[in-house]
Amino acid sequence: MTLYWAYGSNLNIQLMTSRCPGAVKLGAYVMPDTILRFRGIADVAVFPGAECPGGLWEITEADEARLDVIENVSGGLYAKRFVTIQFNGRPHQCLVYQLSSTAIREPSPPYLETIRQGYRDFNLDETRLNRAVDHAFRRRTAKPRRLARRVSQ
Repeated sequence: MTLYWAYGSNLNIQLMTSRCPGAVKLGAYVMPDTILRFRGIADVAVFPGAECPGGLWEITEADEARLDVIENVSGGLYAKRFVTIQFNGRPHQCLVYQLSSTAIREPSPPYLETIRQGYRDFNLDETRLNRAVDHAFRRRTAKPRRLARRVSQ
């Protein structure tokens, strides 16, 4: 079993259950030093001092393989990262998918609603989600060189 932190559409229990039938919802988890960004689809960037709400899942090896396909890891859309988090009073390795793109683009309304349902499913405050959406709409016309402020993990 692998610990997996979701911050976008995979927060949505109905969607995640169809994608990963062996997944077990563990609960909300706020990832330190990260910020939610939209690049058409959800992403997180390292941002010291920020926090990004999300949800923890325990997934099987088969679930992870399915997510790798869905997130198009082999095609380079998302990269897999493993980060150490504190969970239940102990450090754990946790899987996080991170987009390869750095361009800011707003999400589509149906995609955003899928994420909003996930926030409700995990009882997460939508304030940071709303800020990320606002940021995407404000920055969609900004020059790409100004948007590449991402720090690799």
